[in-house]
Amino acid sequence: MIRKLHVQPDHAIPTVLFIDDEAANRLTFKAAFRTEFNVLLAAGLEEAWPILERQEVHVVICDQRMPVTLGHEALAQIKDRHPRVRRMLITAYADLQVLVDALNEAGVCHYIQKPWEVQDVLKAVHAAWKAYQAEHDQQAYTEHLLESNRQLEFALRQSLLS
Repeated sequence: MIRKLHVQPDHAIPTVLFIDDEAANRLTFKAAFRTEFNVLLAAGLEEAWPILERQEVHVVICDQRMPVTLGHEALAQIKDRHPRVRRMLITAYADLQVLVDALNEAGVCHYIQKPWEVQDVLKAVHAAWKAYQAEHDQQAYTEHLLESNRQLEFALRQSLLS
């Protein structure tokens, strides 16, 4: 008997963790996107870890210039612990080396320039969320195929022994 594919229910909206050391930036982000995303806030990486451990986060947007850990470094650490989470860097400063490091080390999928435009952030987050969901669906389908293959191999061994 082949089991039905168990797929996690689709989320109605993406969960976005916004990391910025400035409280005003966090509040502005939440006010702008609270109806579009499930917005979670953290002042730094230390506040972000419990959130990432406690619930499913689809997208992390992190400010580059923070006092303890730079944004691209924080995103690289998040990538190591939570590789499926889509990562974005936000900054007011144009620094090519930071961008290169963010892409190469942290796997950043989008770079957001401050001051950000609501429509640009919406578009970037929804694209990242779709990629997150597609990866999840692919993984679930692969697991289903592997299980079906195990069951078919077992049935074949049983018929050969009979």
